[in-house]
Amino acid sequence: MTFYAKSSPVETIAAHTNELLKRYDAFKRVYQQRLPLSARDWTLLKIAIQYHDVGKADPFFQNKIRRVLGLSELPAPSSFDVPHNYLSVLGIPLKEAGIEKDEQKLLYQVIAYHHERDKKPPITDEIKENYKQNIVPVVREIAEHMGIPIEDKVRAAKINKISHQSRIQEDDPEYLRYVLLKGLLHRIDHAASAHVPIELAPEMNVAASVNAFMDTQYAGNKKPLQHFTESHQDKHVVVVAQTGMGKTEAGLLWLGGEKGFFTLPLRVSLNAMYRRVIDGEGIHFSKRTHDELGEEAVGLLHSSSLEYFLSDDAVTGEANDEMLEKVHAQTKEFANKLVISTVDQILKFPFYYLGFEKEYATVATAKVIIDELQAYEPKMAALLVRAMVMIDQIGGSFLIMTATLPEFYLKALQRELKHSNTPLVYEEFIDDTVQRHHVSVSQTAILSSETISAMVSAGETKKVLVICNTIARAREVFTAIRETTEHVWLLHSRFTQQDRARLEQDILAFAAGEASGIWVTTQLVEASLDIDFDLLYTEMSSLDSQFQRYGRCNRKGKKSVAEPNVFVFLEDVTGVKYVYHEDIYHRSVALLEQHEGMLLESQKNDMIKALYNEESLEGSDFKTQFDQALKELKQRALYSTKKTEAQKLLRDINQVQVIPRQFVETEAIQTALANWEIAETRAEKRKARYEIEQYATSANPYQAKDILSDFPLIKGLQIIDCQYDEALGLLIDQKLDPFY
Repeated sequence: MTFYAKSSPVETIAAHTNELLKRYDAFKRVYQQRLPLSARDWTLLKIAIQYHDVGKADPFFQNKIRRVLGLSELPAPSSFDVPHNYLSVLGIPLKEAGIEKDEQKLLYQVIAYHHERDKKPPITDEIKENYKQNIVPVVREIAEHMGIPIEDKVRAAKINKISHQSRIQEDDPEYLRYVLLKGLLHRIDHAASAHVPIELAPEMNVAASVNAFMDTQYAGNKKPLQHFTESHQDKHVVVVAQTGMGKTEAGLLWLGGEKGFFTLPLRVSLNAMYRRVIDGEGIHFSKRTHDELGEEAVGLLHSSSLEYFLSDDAVTGEANDEMLEKVHAQTKEFANKLVISTVDQILKFPFYYLGFEKEYATVATAKVIIDELQAYEPKMAALLVRAMVMIDQIGGSFLIMTATLPEFYLKALQRELKHSNTPLVYEEFIDDTVQRHHVSVSQTAILSSETISAMVSAGETKKVLVICNTIARAREVFTAIRETTEHVWLLHSRFTQQDRARLEQDILAFAAGEASGIWVTTQLVEASLDIDFDLLYTEMSSLDSQFQRYGRCNRKGKKSVAEPNVFVFLEDVTGVKYVYHEDIYHRSVALLEQHEGMLLESQKNDMIKALYNEESLEGSDFKTQFDQALKELKQRALYSTKKTEAQKLLRDINQVQVIPRQFVETEAIQTALANWEIAETRAEKRKARYEIEQYATSANPYQAKDILSDFPLIKGLQIIDCQYDEALGLLIDQKLDPFY
């Protein structure tokens, strides 16, 4: 008798289980010595794999697939439709499988909850009746199909051990063992279902690639930061390092030969790092085969990484769409030796969402790097601190690299890790030998006529960067400058994807070229783009934001600082309270006013320490948010959140994707919509959607609530009825002309 596990592609339960067992063997070969699992634990994991889908033999499940395949349906004597994962538990023959009494609850729950459902298990009688009437009559056929013994009696005691009330909690001595076994079953099952390997390029060593690169490019000479991280590979590491210290290489050297996750806050930075790491002329940590696996050593993972691959032939070479889907699927299952990722893809397990064990067990086999911690607001920083503590508890390790670090973040981390067996080392890397910034603080507004005139005059011979706190203010400054000169350009986050990509390429080319002129931007460029301008004009913001902005001016310190090259404006500043914490902003103003003039890197570091001094911030909104978020995460109940809800908590949920009305009827969108309608595969639909989203940008749904409507056919997209200007971007406050 044939028992099906899946319909697309068609796969029997036995074939699917064998795919899991292949990945189990491969995974065990790599991590048997790395993970805190005994030989018996590995045996229990194998048993969990062998029995996890036995319940799919239930006619209810079989008939769902048989209907898809056009086959006749099987009789189902029991009328109770019970999820297969609960029935699978009843299929384990305790005596033949050699399961000890103290192992039963652990093993049963690993299997019963390998599919997490947002509702409690069925009542005991329903599970018993289904197994008795639907499974027991075909036990012999199932055993022959699977090649393992199957229980032929209904043992109700098993059901009691998988009740919702009996779920293993954090205070259970078996908790971490349970998390590892359940998380690994999730990983192996998902990799088998996606038909991708469980681990790729496990033999490769990223530190060896970096060392070879350093030998070739720098005669083996490393910077102090790089020596420090390489010599502390066996520890948790926190470093504060200014721009130009070689942080990327430092992070990769710390990974050594281990599996790693390198996280950054912005997608454009991740894309650039991915290119840099695999570049044959650079670090060249890459293993690219000519079969369907594509790039194996390094994976790129963020919300639009597949779309990035589809759009950049320089990265993907001659790979077709099918191969790119495969490459993306491999990375989604964390198979690569190095995964370059946003934090929401791997570090949301502190929310204890349903199925969090998969991510959590994965970091037990890996080292995690958090780069640019200064870019995260206090609640996110609390989440990352909590994630680092949990990583320590399950046997992983972490490296935090940041340009600035609030003192109480470090103190909180040290307090939480005081009982850790892995030492935490901290060091600062500040170099005052290079002078880069001469700061002028003005009590005027960035939009004043005197300031605009100064920008225009400077832009005639120099590269001028203007950074405003809000899109509205950036537009105002751009419009005022454009009245005098045409050598001015605007970049912010409310351009369509295709316009923003073009503008980002334009600003990079401008910064690298010889031309003079003015770019007006928002904080979008603070950490995402590797650009270097002659002069910076900026609205005041928090000090850490300010210093990130300064890093876009005289980046290498090779230009004269005899005269001011950074101009900060304190009047009529936008975004205070809504973009920047009000208390942090005012403390920043007071500190900067004391230090204008030549500003050394050590002075910046001292100012950040003073700004975020724990005692002086006690009771402030900023510190309260951090403390409260960390406290709530520590007290959070297991399984209280869905995975999608956890993902939303980590992303900017105050934005929706919108397409300006004027683009909806264009030939490009109408053709893509037609292709979407007739698409037969996920890849074809994804490609059509990608072409449509080139005309999309983001908008605040509350600000635009009266001018939004659903986009046809495709969920998650909306049409917005307002003006869009190629030079100014989306103009939410300018309603669409009825005769557009």
